[in-house]
Amino acid sequence: MTHDTLVLIAKVFGPIWMGGFMLIVLIRAYNPRRRAEQERIARSILPDTDEADSAAEARQ
Repeated sequence: MTHDTLVLIAKVFGPIWMGGFMLIVLIRAYNPRRRAEQERIARSILPDTDEADSAAEARQ
């Protein structure tokens, strides 16, 4: 197998592979059944408002 053949295979199947992967990611990201889980994950890194208010008052 020559270098040119490998380059051709990479140029043909590389975009197909990446397109398929992107399609899987988009389907999982915008799946309505996963909304509750994604909201829980997104809010898990944010502090609760009560804790944030207490910390702000303690600093002042």
